[in-house]
Amino acid sequence: MKDKRTAFDKLNTVLFGKDLRITKGDVYPTVREYDYSSYCPEEKYIRNQTLPKNNVYDIRSFGASTDRSDNADAINTAICLASETGGTVLISGGEYVSTTVYLKSDITLFIERGSAIVSNRTGEGYNHKGIIHADGCENITLTGGGKVKGNGEYFGLKPLADSNMTSHPEVIDVIQMRRDARAQLRFAHKSKYGGPLYFKNCKNVRADNFIIENAAHWSFRIENCDGVEIKNFLINNNRHVANADGFDIAGTSNITIEHCFVSTADDGICIKNAIWLGNKAPMKNITVRDCEVCSCANSFKIGTETTYGISDVTVEDCSFFMCDIYPGTVSGIAIESADGAKVSNVKVKNIKMDRVTCPVFIRLCNRNRAALVTADSANAVEFGKKKKKGGTVTKDTFDMLGEVRDIYIEGITADNAEIPVTVAGFKQNGRVKCVENVTLRDFDIRYAPYKEVYDRRSFIPEYADVYPEVWRFRNLPAYALWARHVRGLKLLDFNCTLPKSTWKEKIITEDVN
Repeated sequence: MKDKRTAFDKLNTVLFGKDLRITKGDVYPTVREYDYSSYCPEEKYIRNQTLPKNNVYDIRSFGASTDRSDNADAINTAICLASETGGTVLISGGEYVSTTVYLKSDITLFIERGSAIVSNRTGEGYNHKGIIHADGCENITLTGGGKVKGNGEYFGLKPLADSNMTSHPEVIDVIQMRRDARAQLRFAHKSKYGGPLYFKNCKNVRADNFIIENAAHWSFRIENCDGVEIKNFLINNNRHVANADGFDIAGTSNITIEHCFVSTADDGICIKNAIWLGNKAPMKNITVRDCEVCSCANSFKIGTETTYGISDVTVEDCSFFMCDIYPGTVSGIAIESADGAKVSNVKVKNIKMDRVTCPVFIRLCNRNRAALVTADSANAVEFGKKKKKGGTVTKDTFDMLGEVRDIYIEGITADNAEIPVTVAGFKQNGRVKCVENVTLRDFDIRYAPYKEVYDRRSFIPEYADVYPEVWRFRNLPAYALWARHVRGLKLLDFNCTLPKSTWKEKIITEDVN
């Protein structure tokens, strides 16, 4: 790879904003080397549990069998009866293929370690609700140490790249990095059905000692819920199945995610709050603690789908990293408001990172997606449909309302970084909106030991109305911090080692105080 672009090379970078997306072809179920992380410490998070003995509804008593092609009727019958008595539904004795299972209130779903509920390989019978679905329920527990398996490879197309990339090139080039990442993705086949777990409008949900494996879409979707506790939970996905997020928390308040491991292709832990997702009000009181995340996108992210407020978020004592494959994680901490949301009071403390390209990305912009999409059209492409014009609300409903303020991040240790910490508001149609009150304290960033492509530009575009991702800014002219349109930025004990290249400055600010 060249470390300096010719005039012709620079002309080709105009295509950077046009995303590579494979949309045609057959299902590609082959598991490639390094699709799954070599580091997956199941013993650290999952334990053996004694089988329950009282008030138990064993699905085999209702006709479930590991030989059947669909055990949904047997499992749903057990669930209905258990709900009447506050009982436990037992999944034991192997793997049971099933279409959608509908949970009810006042039950425990106990999947024994070594057993599983498994999706079929056709995608038929799910209606995008996922393998296990709960809507309007209370007092649900998931436990047992067993799995929900999504067969993710059976719902994606063949990647453009012939094999997974494991070696870093000699030169850091964000443009090529992004292209390489997308070339390895298995974009959605039209048969894609949804994800393993989808909880909506629920209260008092507890998941302890549970595994999701090989999701085809969002792994654990938690939408408009209140009072959720997740711990000792492991998500181990194919790292190249597109849109396979780990935890997706949408419109949900009072949630704790503690001592969990996530390895996945898309965002590891993602907080959303958007009207087209069916969210209706601000969300708050979100805690993430003592988690390990191996993500090909963002380890922890607020956004991108954000119209309503998100506040009082704590992330602490976590490890974010990438092993085995190239590129590394896009961002370790991404805090974004793109569609009108007020994001505030976010505290991050004691995070270790390795091979995370950008340690921290804080972004306020004005994509205003609610004026462009509906609930059906937002994910149309991911489920084999064509996008339709039209939005959920009028253009001015959320236009220019977004805020990102009161962000405190302390104790970040990052090895092999490749993009500076980035903090950016925006200027659009003559108006400026700034990120406000950001403190970055006790940072120790060690840059990756590679040359960087010489990509000096006369100006950095605002990118105010597009998908907010740090890769979008390309090869920024700073290596430690790049900030624009910020009010109240504090750096305390902020250290970054000098990379091999020397054309970049350590810190660059524009319209910042």
